[in-house]
Amino acid sequence: MTLNIADLTATWQHLHALAHDAIAPITDESGYDRALIILDALLKEVGENDSHPLADLVEGLIGRVTAYQDAAQHVPPAPPEMALRLLIKERGLTQQQVAEGTGIPQGNLSKLASGKRAFTADHARRLAAFFKVSAGLFL
Repeated sequence: MTLNIADLTATWQHLHALAHDAIAPITDESGYDRALIILDALLKEVGENDSHPLADLVEGLIGRVTAYQDAAQHVPPAPPEMALRLLIKERGLTQQQVAEGTGIPQGNLSKLASGKRAFTADHARRLAAFFKVSAGLFL
Protein backbone atom coordinates (compact mmCIF):
# COMPACT_ATOMS: atom_id res chain seq x y z
CA MET A 1 0.00 0.00 0.00
CA THR A 2 1.30 3.41 -0.93
CA LEU A 3 0.56 6.21 1.49
CA ASN A 4 -0.72 9.34 -0.20
CA ILE A 5 0.18 12.10 2.25
CA ALA A 6 -1.88 14.74 0.43
CA ASP A 7 -5.05 12.60 0.61
CA LEU A 8 -4.31 11.64 4.20
CA THR A 9 -3.83 15.29 5.16
CA ALA A 10 -7.08 16.37 3.53
CA THR A 11 -9.02 13.52 5.14
CA TRP A 12 -7.47 14.18 8.55
CA GLN A 13 -8.31 17.89 8.37
CA HIS A 14 -11.91 17.05 7.48
CA LEU A 15 -12.17 14.48 10.28
CA HIS A 16 -10.52 16.86 12.76
CA ALA A 17 -13.06 19.58 11.91
CA LEU A 18 -15.98 17.14 12.03
CA ALA A 19 -15.17 15.19 15.20
CA HIS A 20 -12.32 16.91 17.05
CA ASP A 21 -13.50 15.96 20.54
CA ALA A 22 -13.89 12.30 19.52
CA ILE A 23 -10.29 11.95 18.31
CA ALA A 24 -8.24 14.52 20.22
CA PRO A 25 -6.39 13.78 23.45
CA ILE A 26 -8.36 14.73 26.57
CA THR A 27 -6.36 17.35 28.45
CA ASP A 28 -8.86 19.01 30.78
CA GLU A 29 -12.22 18.59 32.49
CA SER A 30 -14.20 20.34 29.75
CA GLY A 31 -12.65 18.07 27.10
CA TYR A 32 -13.47 15.11 29.32
CA ASP A 33 -17.10 16.25 29.62
CA ARG A 34 -17.38 16.67 25.83
CA ALA A 35 -15.80 13.26 25.28
CA LEU A 36 -18.36 11.62 27.61
CA ILE A 37 -21.24 13.23 25.71
CA ILE A 38 -19.82 11.95 22.42
CA LEU A 39 -19.18 8.51 23.93
CA ASP A 40 -22.77 8.25 25.14
CA ALA A 41 -24.05 9.14 21.65
CA LEU A 42 -21.67 6.69 19.98
CA LEU A 43 -22.62 3.88 22.37
CA LYS A 44 -26.29 4.42 21.54
CA GLU A 45 -25.47 4.07 17.85
CA VAL A 46 -22.90 1.27 17.98
CA GLY A 47 -24.09 -0.79 20.97
CA GLU A 48 -22.31 -4.16 21.01
CA ASN A 49 -21.87 -4.32 17.23
CA ASP A 50 -18.12 -4.83 16.84
CA SER A 51 -18.48 -4.68 13.06
CA HIS A 52 -20.13 -1.24 13.10
CA PRO A 53 -18.07 1.29 11.11
CA LEU A 54 -17.68 3.43 14.26
CA ALA A 55 -16.70 0.57 16.62
CA ASP A 56 -12.98 1.42 16.45
CA LEU A 57 -13.77 5.06 17.21
CA VAL A 58 -15.75 3.99 20.29
CA GLU A 59 -12.91 1.76 21.46
CA GLY A 60 -10.35 4.53 21.00
CA LEU A 61 -12.53 7.08 22.80
CA ILE A 62 -13.12 4.69 25.70
CA GLY A 63 -9.35 4.31 25.96
CA ARG A 64 -8.82 8.09 26.03
CA VAL A 65 -11.60 8.59 28.60
CA THR A 66 -10.16 5.85 30.81
CA ALA A 67 -6.64 7.24 30.49
CA TYR A 68 -7.85 10.71 31.46
CA GLN A 69 -9.79 9.32 34.42
CA ASP A 70 -6.74 7.39 35.60
CA ALA A 71 -4.44 10.41 35.27
CA ALA A 72 -6.74 13.21 36.41
CA GLN A 73 -8.79 11.78 39.22
CA HIS A 74 -7.31 11.83 42.66
CA VAL A 75 -9.81 9.28 43.87
CA PRO A 76 -9.60 6.01 41.99
CA PRO A 77 -12.79 5.33 40.05
CA ALA A 78 -15.15 2.83 41.60
CA PRO A 79 -15.46 -0.50 39.84
CA PRO A 80 -18.60 -0.59 37.66
CA GLU A 81 -20.29 -3.19 39.85
CA MET A 82 -19.82 -0.97 42.91
CA ALA A 83 -21.24 2.02 41.05
CA LEU A 84 -24.27 -0.04 40.04
CA ARG A 85 -24.89 -1.28 43.59
CA LEU A 86 -24.54 2.26 44.94
CA LEU A 87 -26.98 3.73 42.41
CA ILE A 88 -29.54 1.02 43.16
CA LYS A 89 -29.20 1.56 46.91
CA GLU A 90 -29.14 5.39 46.75
CA ARG A 91 -32.34 5.46 44.74
CA GLY A 92 -34.14 2.87 46.85
CA LEU A 93 -34.65 0.51 43.93
CA THR A 94 -34.69 -3.24 43.61
CA GLN A 95 -32.76 -5.14 40.98
CA GLN A 96 -36.10 -6.19 39.50
CA GLN A 97 -37.14 -2.54 39.07
CA VAL A 98 -33.83 -1.76 37.35
CA ALA A 99 -34.21 -4.86 35.17
CA GLU A 100 -37.68 -3.78 34.09
CA GLY A 101 -36.49 -0.22 33.42
CA THR A 102 -33.43 -1.23 31.41
CA GLY A 103 -34.50 -4.42 29.69
CA ILE A 104 -31.50 -6.22 31.20
CA PRO A 105 -32.65 -9.57 32.63
CA GLN A 106 -32.62 -9.57 36.44
CA GLY A 107 -30.27 -12.55 36.56
CA ASN A 108 -27.74 -10.73 34.38
CA LEU A 109 -28.17 -7.58 36.47
CA SER A 110 -27.39 -9.60 39.59
CA LYS A 111 -24.22 -10.97 37.96
CA LEU A 112 -23.19 -7.44 36.90
CA ALA A 113 -23.76 -6.07 40.41
CA SER A 114 -21.74 -8.87 41.99
CA GLY A 115 -18.85 -8.57 39.55
CA LYS A 116 -19.47 -12.06 38.15
CA ARG A 117 -20.21 -10.69 34.68
CA ALA A 118 -18.40 -7.97 32.75
CA PHE A 119 -20.31 -4.90 31.60
CA THR A 120 -20.79 -4.54 27.84
CA ALA A 121 -21.26 -1.32 25.92
CA ASP A 122 -24.97 -2.14 25.67
CA HIS A 123 -25.26 -2.65 29.45
CA ALA A 124 -23.46 0.66 30.01
CA ARG A 125 -25.76 2.46 27.57
CA ARG A 126 -28.96 1.03 29.08
CA LEU A 127 -27.90 1.65 32.69
CA ALA A 128 -26.68 5.17 31.87
CA ALA A 129 -30.02 6.02 30.26
CA PHE A 130 -31.97 4.55 33.19
CA PHE A 131 -29.94 6.26 35.93
CA LYS A 132 -29.25 9.40 33.84
CA VAL A 133 -25.48 9.15 34.33
CA SER A 134 -22.55 8.77 31.98
CA ALA A 135 -22.03 5.37 30.37
CA GLY A 136 -18.36 5.77 31.29
CA LEU A 137 -19.33 5.03 34.89
CA PHE A 138 -19.94 1.41 33.91
CA LEU A 139 -16.93 0.90 31.64
